[in-house]
Amino acid sequence: MSRRADRPITVTRTVHRRRRRVKAVAAIAVVAAAVGATGYGAWQLIEENEYLLDERCSVTVGEVEHRLTPAQTYAAAHLAAGAAERELPVQAATDAIAISLQETNLDDRADPVEEETEEVDAEEAEAAEPADSEEDPGAPAPVLFADGGPQWDAVKATSSTPTTAEDFYARLIQSREDGGEEAWSPELGLEEAAEALGRPQNPTFYPQHEELARAFARPLAGLQPMVMTCQLSQLEVPGPDAEGLRGELQSSLSGMLGEEATEVEGSGDSAVVRVSVSEVAEEAGATEAAEEDATEEDAAERSEPEWLVAQWAVAAAETYGVQSVHAGAYEWHRDSGRWERVETVSEDVEIGFSRR
Repeated sequence: MSRRADRPITVTRTVHRRRRRVKAVAAIAVVAAAVGATGYGAWQLIEENEYLLDERCSVTVGEVEHRLTPAQTYAAAHLAAGAAERELPVQAATDAIAISLQETNLDDRADPVEEETEEVDAEEAEAAEPADSEEDPGAPAPVLFADGGPQWDAVKATSSTPTTAEDFYARLIQSREDGGEEAWSPELGLEEAAEALGRPQNPTFYPQHEELARAFARPLAGLQPMVMTCQLSQLEVPGPDAEGLRGELQSSLSGMLGEEATEVEGSGDSAVVRVSVSEVAEEAGATEAAEEDATEEDAAERSEPEWLVAQWAVAAAETYGVQSVHAGAYEWHRDSGRWERVETVSEDVEIGFSRR
């Protein structure tokens, strides 16, 4: 055996460092792969279950995104439809939404106990009436305002009495018709409008909500198409209620749409609510013009009934289980949460309940 073969194998410091470096790199690679796989798996789980989905409805004005919850947007749509139905300036809808934000945070304050009692009484009354009675009390109106008179001091505060959109607009119209320096008009700021309408809270509180209210009032009143959209979860979607949606829409816009404008085709998930807007009068809806003596060009800026109905349906999607809304050449899907152009152009507004 040669002397070279007998020589002991030695590991120099340089070789030792190189081996340690290779082992470290290999360990880091294994850890990184494991973390990456875990992170990807977690992200897939989160994405599939929508744990991070921030349910919201939004309107972008310039570079500012204004947000409301789906429930708040549904209430705002109710108020905007009320202004359009009464052919009021869109500023009336803005004032209504802003005032409701201050007084109830656009939250329906109807007493559920009272509603339950009313339902029981209605059932008893129906049982006592002849079978051919056609009266239908309908769903109770949402309570979106507090009204107790303009007393704001903490010592002698007035107890608030909830009121509905119908009560609010009745007072607004009466104030406008009465005229005078203290009457409501679309030219008033929110503080002055609150004073003119005798709102129960300090009038200086209301203007903080005007920008947000205006952002939603215009599209929900049908003055801006495809501006408002909602990001909604597919988890725990309420069952499709085509008849309920049709009934509320027809009730809210009966004067604008007419008695036979809405119909339900199919049932369950395959149901479609079809809304015809072809017979809507040109002068119907909310108007952009603030002054009564506005020019014909200004007065022509009224609600587009197609988009009033379409964006109302999006706002009501969380309540009635809506999956899609088709208006003109555009369609909103619950999955994507945005309006997209489609090949088929629809003359009617089609509201679907099937997930595609």
